[in-house]
Amino acid sequence: MLKSRGDSTKSRSISITSIKRVSKVSASKNKKTGKTIEGTISTNEMDSHADTCVAGKNWSVMSYSDVVCEVSPFTDEYESIKEVPIVTACTVWTDSNTGKEYLLVGDQFLWFGTTLHHSLLNPNQIRANFHKVQDNPFEPDTGISAVTNHNVDVFIPFDATGTIISFESRVPTEKEKQTLPIIHLTADHWDPENVTLSKISRSIEENEMRTICSLTSGLSRQDVEALGSADSVYRNAELQYFVDRMISSVKVACATRDDVDKQEGLERSIGRVRSNERHSRVNAENLSRMWNVGLETAHRTLRVTQQTGTRSATGPLHRMLRIDHLDLHRPRLPGMWFCDTLLAKVKSLTGKTVANIFTQGKYVAVYPIPTRKEAGHSIIDFTDQVGIPQFLMADQASEFTGENTDFVKHCRRMRIQLRHKEKGRYNQNHAAEREIGFLSDRWRRRMTKKFVPRRLWDFGLVYEAEILSRLSRGRDGRTGYEEVFGQTPNIAEYVDFEFYDLVWWWDRGDKVSSTEDPKSLARWLGISHRVGGDMCYWLVTASGKVISKSSVQHVIRDDFSNPNTKAQVDEFDRRLKERLDDGNFQIDLPDGMDSFHLPDVNLPEELDNRDEKNIPSDAEYGDMLFGGERPEDDDEDAIDKYIGMELVMDAGTDFERGARIVKRSKDDEGRPIGRAHSNPILDSRSYVAEFADGTRDKVTANIIAENMYAQVDDHGNQYALLSEIQDHRKDGTALDEEEAWEYRGANKTRKPTTKGWQLLIEWKDGSSSWIKLKDIKDSNPIEVAEYAVANRIQDEPAFAWWVKSVLRRRNRIISKVKKKYWRTTHKYGVRVPKTWEEALELDRQNGNNLWRNAMNKEMSKAKVSWKILDGVTPEEARKGKVPELIAFQEIRNHLVFDVKMDFTRKARYCAGGHTTDAPDGITYSSVVTRDSVRLGFLAAALHDVDILSIDLENAYLNAPCAEKIWFEGTAECGDAKGKVCVLVRSLYGLKSSGFSWRQALADVITSTDLGFQATQADPNVYIRRAKKTDGYEYYEMLLVYTDDVLIISHQTDFIADKIDRHFKIKPESRHEPDRYLGADIAKIQTSGGHEVWSSSSKTYVQNAVKVVENLLVEDGEGKQLRNPKKAKNPFPTGYRPELDI
Repeated sequence: MLKSRGDSTKSRSISITSIKRVSKVSASKNKKTGKTIEGTISTNEMDSHADTCVAGKNWSVMSYSDVVCEVSPFTDEYESIKEVPIVTACTVWTDSNTGKEYLLVGDQFLWFGTTLHHSLLNPNQIRANFHKVQDNPFEPDTGISAVTNHNVDVFIPFDATGTIISFESRVPTEKEKQTLPIIHLTADHWDPENVTLSKISRSIEENEMRTICSLTSGLSRQDVEALGSADSVYRNAELQYFVDRMISSVKVACATRDDVDKQEGLERSIGRVRSNERHSRVNAENLSRMWNVGLETAHRTLRVTQQTGTRSATGPLHRMLRIDHLDLHRPRLPGMWFCDTLLAKVKSLTGKTVANIFTQGKYVAVYPIPTRKEAGHSIIDFTDQVGIPQFLMADQASEFTGENTDFVKHCRRMRIQLRHKEKGRYNQNHAAEREIGFLSDRWRRRMTKKFVPRRLWDFGLVYEAEILSRLSRGRDGRTGYEEVFGQTPNIAEYVDFEFYDLVWWWDRGDKVSSTEDPKSLARWLGISHRVGGDMCYWLVTASGKVISKSSVQHVIRDDFSNPNTKAQVDEFDRRLKERLDDGNFQIDLPDGMDSFHLPDVNLPEELDNRDEKNIPSDAEYGDMLFGGERPEDDDEDAIDKYIGMELVMDAGTDFERGARIVKRSKDDEGRPIGRAHSNPILDSRSYVAEFADGTRDKVTANIIAENMYAQVDDHGNQYALLSEIQDHRKDGTALDEEEAWEYRGANKTRKPTTKGWQLLIEWKDGSSSWIKLKDIKDSNPIEVAEYAVANRIQDEPAFAWWVKSVLRRRNRIISKVKKKYWRTTHKYGVRVPKTWEEALELDRQNGNNLWRNAMNKEMSKAKVSWKILDGVTPEEARKGKVPELIAFQEIRNHLVFDVKMDFTRKARYCAGGHTTDAPDGITYSSVVTRDSVRLGFLAAALHDVDILSIDLENAYLNAPCAEKIWFEGTAECGDAKGKVCVLVRSLYGLKSSGFSWRQALADVITSTDLGFQATQADPNVYIRRAKKTDGYEYYEMLLVYTDDVLIISHQTDFIADKIDRHFKIKPESRHEPDRYLGADIAKIQTSGGHEVWSSSSKTYVQNAVKVVENLLVEDGEGKQLRNPKKAKNPFPTGYRPELDI
């Protein structure tokens, strides 16, 4: 029998002497060990002499294998134990610092159960599963550094008793086995006889020396010797390059530089040729332009990378270039990695149709392959070039799940623990899907910027992935490359050329005659890591052939001064375009595949939308629901207003991040968590929030509302703070150089225009969006100006008229500008659409019908405002061929969208009345005066009668149209789409709508049914004689302000009911007034016991003062409001309008 090390017999270890396969072992058959008891606590001792881990009484069996073995103790004096099962077991360890519990799972354990009072853990078996184990009792921080199944780092400390190193754990319950986070201590394969343990971690001294080496820069001794033997031209160029790198650490873009004020017109004419330098200088401005990132990210990237690989020639390309050696290191990969597939719509030049993406969240690797069946090649390439991941998450595509596929076989052979996400559960593979989104977006922008043919997508994706892995990203500001390999990345290979740059390459070896020009044209496609030496590049020639060369230089401006070279470039571009035409290489993608598709460059882009979506077809519009029941907003659970909301969580803290509410949270039985409440602060519903980094978390409705109300102004408008500018684009409406000038007499000046330009902005919360130049220029002029200089677009008409001035006045502007961009696309965190189509698309993205319901609700009322003129086409009406439409004007109508404070979506159908020519006599509509309101309150107190406030619904639609107008029905008009519609009722937006509504309401009020008469002093005050039940006579009054009516009478409800027969009253508006025309209204009791009405401007004045105070604070001048000793009143102190009778 085995005894612990503490026993007098001093037993030390065990070993396996024989192994055999049997039928599946069960707990009932294995009676020698006994089932362990839940909650039993014991120790787990580290024993490197035990060639396999042994589970004792503090572990529980999860499953038995079909293998049993014979186990011998350390000495032959004891008998061996036969048929010991090999199991997968588990135990619970509790973190004493946090109280959090973890389920430790061990594969390939010897099972002794209750017959062993403690458990033995082989630290080498744990190390083989990529966990770090420090079991030297004479060293600090002894313990196991592990990773959970949720990719969370955990440290299990050891207790030391003499030389015995151990930690306590207990037997888990069945529920804990299902719910606790899991740490897989050992792998599902263990061969103690043939295991080879690699050096997974470095010593502290090694890490320190690596850090010190990574911080050194400049020229080595060999570089100095090489420079000494070179001529003065190259030596001076190398020295100047080193000086340029030192100066490039200055972050400010200059206001007066050669490339700002003296740029030749030739540069604009040759398009994509960027400079007159054979090789690029390494500074933040060049890096920002080449890698399509902001200046701040470029500066951070330069700080966390090195650029020690340099070119030693800047003169003519007449010899092979010397290349400095770059050392690379590829470690093994602990933790969770993710894999997913990207499908292309065009077969690449090299015959690829699919790309597999591998990532752990910051480092990303792309491997294009001919078809999905070759997925096995991608895992081989990944493990050869990067390392072997401990865990790999993939989707359930056949190439990732089939037992006989190469991918699965290679994973099994390399002991990669392959896991699969549930179908439709995108958050389980969030890292891969987020990086695919980044890659697709960057590739689309690269194709647009450089006019790259689509058949080069495989080289483009690899290039963009390598850039992403070397960018400073995340809160720590480090690169993904450094996280994986433990080295500061060297970006020297990536800063000399940009993807698809026009370059010269030296091909002397292919020429027959030495008199021929050795230079040939090509396009640069990236780094050829596995061909040639360092700084060897992929190039595509005019014939479409991809080659690898190291002697490469830019085509510069001076080359274009030679007409022969210009003609050579034109001929090269023509031949290459012809060769890379993708007309015969389209791929039909199967429907219903759980994969990502590589986007086309020609997708339609909405000016205010970053994500390009297809406009829904007519069939997707669905029915207008005109004949059905109008949707109401009473059921909070059925009409969920939070889904689709965008906000910043933890605003104002170091953990600020953008989030989007995607769906309701549900319990284990699939029921939504929490209950709705009309007060958002008391709403207990739980939601799933997706953050900008792709992670998800649960958050309750009251927390959402609290965060949102803290981030918006009184009108629901939200501001955003700029982090950096990432990219730019312009459309066909942007002015060219010829259109950019205007003449005033003899003076020629630039037009102040920003038309047609947009910038891609990354906000502080991590989100990104395309913003019009005119909007972001006002809030962040310096950042925009510096971006324009860095990207060499400062001479474009949209920038040339203001950039130089802003940079020269930089310091003064910094102290004055308000760096807040008010988001016009959102209200209360909800994206506000601009068109019917965009509203439906937002509903589709959010998985609800909130905007559709709002539109249906509005259009079900608005449809009464027009009648269809049958048998007439819009073209005939415009040509004057319809007699019924003589003297009619055509207008365009549209929907206006809004979000209320309770997050309810609202839509209003409006007419384009600004295009009509209406007579002045029908464009004025008066309203009740404030003096009349005060007199009405006085009359109510004198006659001891009530006051009721009502608001009439859809006021303008109740009035006839006073103008002759027709329009062509659009999609929101349902059956009227494309038909000639004549307006018969007023719509919001018409100049005459106010006048028409006032006349219609006046006709009803003065009708025989109601019998009121307008007063001469104020035509919006209506009176009629009335008598109370006690015989007291007085005048009842109606005070009208557009569609807000005050009823002053002893029978207010009776009068309101009569008005409701003609015009529908909003139910929630029927109450005693508490606010009217911006004033606070209240009923108070005098000292004599009489009830009177009061009107106060207290709230209005307080809000006005608050607005002014906020403006003074934002101006940054330290100003404040002061109470003057004397102030002029708007009215004389003795003014009493109630006495002016």
